[in-house]
Amino acid sequence: MNELHLLRGVYDDPPPPSEEAAAAARGRMLSQDDTARPRSRRAWRLPLGGLVAAATAAAVAAGMTLATDDPTRPRTGVEATPDALSPRGMMLAAASQAGLQQQGRYWYTHQRTGFAALALGGTGGYVVEERSEFFRWTGRTRGDGESFYGRDLAGKLQTRADVDAWRAAGSPPSWTVRSSGVTRTVRTKSDAWKVDNPNDQGGGTFSIGGVGLFSYQELQDFPTDPEELRKLLCEGSVKLDEGRTGAPRHCDGPKDVLDQVFFVLADTPVPPKVRAGLMRLITDYPGVQRLGIVKDPLGRTAVGLAAPYESADGRGRIQGQVFFDQRTGKALGSRDIQLEQGPNSEKWQVPGRMLDYWLILDSGWNDTRPTLPD
Repeated sequence: MNELHLLRGVYDDPPPPSEEAAAAARGRMLSQDDTARPRSRRAWRLPLGGLVAAATAAAVAAGMTLATDDPTRPRTGVEATPDALSPRGMMLAAASQAGLQQQGRYWYTHQRTGFAALALGGTGGYVVEERSEFFRWTGRTRGDGESFYGRDLAGKLQTRADVDAWRAAGSPPSWTVRSSGVTRTVRTKSDAWKVDNPNDQGGGTFSIGGVGLFSYQELQDFPTDPEELRKLLCEGSVKLDEGRTGAPRHCDGPKDVLDQVFFVLADTPVPPKVRAGLMRLITDYPGVQRLGIVKDPLGRTAVGLAAPYESADGRGRIQGQVFFDQRTGKALGSRDIQLEQGPNSEKWQVPGRMLDYWLILDSGWNDTRPTLPD
């Protein structure tokens, strides 16, 4: 990891001076009168801000968390600049790392989803997670191939209290749940992977939900400026194949923008500089909260962002969160947390309950065809 890249990400450093400016400076320096009054000599010291920045970069590289507002922390006489150690600084450092990711011939993504639901029936009354997993890869150009795999994972009891209630009910091997008007059975054993329509002649086309279909080359031409990226995601019409257009693009508030950016980063091989621009967009987007260092649903250390919203179906106020690996800049996942109950909330949907999550176990580029994970 190059600490200079981290520092530029945190501080938005300007580009180096041009050759013309450097030449002019050298000229002024060399044209000084040799008889000029000598200056007193002293040891060169790194400015305080530079010391803090260097310490911050080292901490980021080591994956450390630095506290900034702890009143019990001993004062050392060398205080950190707030922005260097702030949640914003952490996100910009992650964005800087996203700009360094490598590209290859085959894009792949391995993801897991989980949706909380109440187990029904005489032995129900506790919350289980209905989980699934999928793995997809797509070649960079048409003819490189593409494939999609999916499977249902074993259901998971969400909390210790749910585990205790399940055991008290006799530890049934499956659960009946109902959500979105559909009743399903969740089992305690995972299914095998199933392949869905592999295409050896496919590849080269990538879909961004709510935005459109794009070739690999079109993705390379995406803007990197955060405001231009916002317009691309939220304005105009959905781009279809063969030059056709569809419904208007739109983003209703910060939660929509946060979701849209997350799924672009999760599902689409946009270039590294575009990934960095998207992360900068949501870092400073009005209404998006910076969480700093958090743990994702898998226990991975991450830097997080959040946006609260009112559920359209009366389930109350919910907070959407997204997570990034600060060391690599990769998107790690998202989740929804209940903040306040609404008129249509179920009893188990109490404040603090995790309602759903969408996690990225792995993603990136390979120069050889990706293989199915275990």
